[in-house]
Amino acid sequence: MPSVIAIIRQLACISVVSALLPVSPVFAVDIFSGLTFPQTPFNESPRPPAPDYSEARFWAALPETEDNADTVPAGMGLEDKQATAKLDVFYIYPTSYLIGGDWNSHADAFLPALITDYGVLPQQAAVYNGVAKVYVPRYRQASQGAQMKPLSQSDLDKTLALAFSDVQRAFDYFLDHHNQSRPFLIASHSQGTTHAVPLLQYLFTERPADAKRFVAGYLIGNTVVEEKLSPLLPVCETPTDTGCYLSWNAVAEGGDGSHWTNKGRPVCVNPLSWRRDNIRIPKSENLGSMPVTGHYFLKTLHTGQTGARCDEGILWIDVPSASGYSLALFPGGGYHAYDYNLFWMNIRVNLEQRAQAYFNRAP
Repeated sequence: MPSVIAIIRQLACISVVSALLPVSPVFAVDIFSGLTFPQTPFNESPRPPAPDYSEARFWAALPETEDNADTVPAGMGLEDKQATAKLDVFYIYPTSYLIGGDWNSHADAFLPALITDYGVLPQQAAVYNGVAKVYVPRYRQASQGAQMKPLSQSDLDKTLALAFSDVQRAFDYFLDHHNQSRPFLIASHSQGTTHAVPLLQYLFTERPADAKRFVAGYLIGNTVVEEKLSPLLPVCETPTDTGCYLSWNAVAEGGDGSHWTNKGRPVCVNPLSWRRDNIRIPKSENLGSMPVTGHYFLKTLHTGQTGARCDEGILWIDVPSASGYSLALFPGGGYHAYDYNLFWMNIRVNLEQRAQAYFNRAP
């Protein structure tokens, strides 16, 4: 059971996000950027101080600390296995700096940290705690407003580059001080996936010795164009492939996936089959989903909520029937906020399969 303080904080996080979500999902993406966004060019704006990754406060999750990456949903017989895990995961969280007029957040800003810690960690990062020690750095993320309404493409490139500089430094610190030559995963969502792609390029070109221990990349919830990574590593084609990466973007059947396809053709691996083909997998294969409130207050995860198929780079899904899956939708039926949630239990089971396959192949 979560503590009273944890429940209060979770409710506060949900209340903040829910209060900002409009009734109509058509406007859900744009409302945050419409509230506040940068008014001056990036080069004329102050920079938040760089985080020092030797300090635990600049990590949203560490295996030796008590945090919400340690949580597991009730009713599923699951355990947090970080204490005995043979893998690590370096997880890059999505945008949680939703309100504010700066290009980049302070790494330890209160409201983004609240949303990250009590919204994102239990719904996304915690899925990895069944097989891996979870490491989640705080970083000077690009604001929602900067991404949705940048003054120029150059300004957007600079704000994302600043955020990535923190992710790369955190990754170096992770490898040099935490990892201790263990196998590791790289995982992400949304803005985090924007940074995970160049991070993999950096790993394989600048730290090739460490790249030999790379197990897989779960680069979820953004457009990952295969050609950017194909010279270095392939897309995962089966549930047990390793040394590869996978991705998807969930959109309701009959919806509009152009938000993702306008950036290029996205990689799509179906999280119900872990294959790239166009075969539709029925919702009976969906092992467990959680709503926007996460797993708190649930007796168990919702099973059989949605089937899925990949086509033209988009993961087309059935609309979930349970409550809690209709907030924060993108225009055109985009289930971006639920890319992890809808397939939470399938991801966790696959992590066990993929980790076992890695150790079976490893010398």
